[in-house]
Amino acid sequence: MKSRMTLRRFRFLLVVASVGVHFGLAGAADRLVIGNVSRTLEQLPNYAASDKGFFTEEGIAGEVVLIGSTDTLIQALISGNVQVAIVDPSPAINAIERGAPLKIIGGTVPRAAYSLVSCPKYKTIPELKGTTIGVVSLVSGSTIFLREILRSHGLQPTRDYNMIQLGPTTQRLASLKTCATSATMILGGDLYTAREMGFPEIARLQDYVPDLQFHSFIVDSRWAEANSQLVVRYLRAMLRAMQWVHAHKDEAVELAARRTGIALKYTRIGVNDYLARGIYSRDGSVNREGFQRLIDLMGESLFKQRPYPPPDKYLDMTYLRRAQQDVGISVAR
Repeated sequence: MKSRMTLRRFRFLLVVASVGVHFGLAGAADRLVIGNVSRTLEQLPNYAASDKGFFTEEGIAGEVVLIGSTDTLIQALISGNVQVAIVDPSPAINAIERGAPLKIIGGTVPRAAYSLVSCPKYKTIPELKGTTIGVVSLVSGSTIFLREILRSHGLQPTRDYNMIQLGPTTQRLASLKTCATSATMILGGDLYTAREMGFPEIARLQDYVPDLQFHSFIVDSRWAEANSQLVVRYLRAMLRAMQWVHAHKDEAVELAARRTGIALKYTRIGVNDYLARGIYSRDGSVNREGFQRLIDLMGESLFKQRPYPPPDKYLDMTYLRRAQQDVGISVAR
């Protein structure tokens, strides 16, 4: 085992050395704009890649930008203002079905960890009938998941409830304070803050639809083909960041607290919970069963008939496989 790890380390050092020589000759690092929707615990691998120097080692000047809506983020990706979007795959699937040349090339979070929290006067899901629910976007994954939870309780959109797009978590929680909206979906890292603010948790996604593929790397396939080496270098940096998160839990907790603004006591609980439950990927792979389940949830409104498309219509794992090989990660095909 020791000799195998030594060999992997040697192979990786050769890759880094070759990258270092290349950029020593070529000059400035390649600028890469990476788009997120909000600061969450799910973005921890991205923060690690930036703050722990993994981007720098790959000759990448990574610039992380926050775009408060998944719809706007995907448009920024298509227009070329963003090169990589890290978000749930659903808006990309929607865009691809409309003809956008996008591909999902890997992921950082293979299963979604959402909870539904409410204004204090609402204690159960049936009580949400006739109310307006705040969402980050009308086509985001969390909204698709929300509809499924409510459908399980016999509630149908428009007939039984309305939705309003409010953007990031902070704005949606602010709306709950006055009960201007009745409920909203939040990620696990924000759950403890929401509880402290007095908002009860009335449902967990895992109790309704477990194991859904979540945060994924989304790119314009035309850009990726023209910049394939940069894409592989980016993925190498992210793979090393993912492995760092698993290997340095205490430091990862502090990094998450610093970058998200979530209280350290809650960040510690959240990060440790995510690590224990496999929320953070180790190898960047896409959860194919969870991806197919997402397609199936989107199916009734997006596709005209069954069978729904397979994941391969939206995925391109060739860049990730090259990056995994460079880093020494062996993944079953």
